[in-house]
Amino acid sequence: MIPIILFFVSCATAPTTLEEVRTTISSDETRSILYTLASDEMKGRDSKNGGYELAANYVTEYFEKHQIKPFYPAYRDSLQTDSIWSYNLVGSVGEYKAGRKTILIGAHLDHIGIRENDTLDTIYNGANDNATGSTAVLQIARFLAAKEWDQNILVALFADEEKGLQGAKHLAERMKQESVELSYMINFEMLGATLTTGENQVYMTGYQLSNMPEVMNQYAPNFVQFLPEAQQYNLFKRSDNYSFYQAFNVPAQTLSTFDFKNYDYYHKAGDQADKLDVENMNSVIRTSAFAIARLLENQENVQLNEANTKENEN
Repeated sequence: MIPIILFFVSCATAPTTLEEVRTTISSDETRSILYTLASDEMKGRDSKNGGYELAANYVTEYFEKHQIKPFYPAYRDSLQTDSIWSYNLVGSVGEYKAGRKTILIGAHLDHIGIRENDTLDTIYNGANDNATGSTAVLQIARFLAAKEWDQNILVALFADEEKGLQGAKHLAERMKQESVELSYMINFEMLGATLTTGENQVYMTGYQLSNMPEVMNQYAPNFVQFLPEAQQYNLFKRSDNYSFYQAFNVPAQTLSTFDFKNYDYYHKAGDQADKLDVENMNSVIRTSAFAIARLLENQENVQLNEANTKENEN
């Protein structure tokens, strides 16, 4: 009998598809996470009243359930703001390897808590600001955790954004001291209202600062838009991305759908989940996950546009 020799050819992992993302990131889960984080039980996610810890416990359980590894013990990067201790939550998608290029995906988890006002509702639930961004980070992390990557992927939920971006600043400085090789950072902020220019679109702060909008739009055409108001109000410096830009001098930018015309409840008690367009939010999260996965798979060179000086960082 003539022996049969079998040759096995190793095939590269198939590229991520939009259909794959759609079947993994469901609108039902988007709604469930959003409504949980923006519920009255979370007390407006403020560290002063214990609400932030309740939200952090929910995030920790989600990370553990979906195999997001702790980057620090119990995921916690502790800091003190106004004499009150709080902590960022930092997880790793897959095994973190020192010396390897790293990307960071983040959003702030905190909000402004319970405050007296001229209405009966005193709980500032912060559904759009920023339970939506936190929901995006959780769902994208779960999607990415099902695959293997050649880069380190860290995910962070920041504390004390509402107290002056303190959580992100603390984490950026710590990661710099620990020689994390950050390539770029993507931040999510206020995704619950449909952008005035159209469905399933976002704008990016610091649009002209890097090639990130262009590279993402290669995979998701017309997804990332330029918003003049973002430049006018210098939003690039007003969210958690900015601390990482300052510390690492790499692209660190925010994706958002709040364009000052499409939502009337910024920092108001009326910022509640039932006022948001969850289906469009889910589409934005899916498209973001798809674009990020393709950036990683193709090891895209996301870089600063050197022609832009600090005066143009907006």
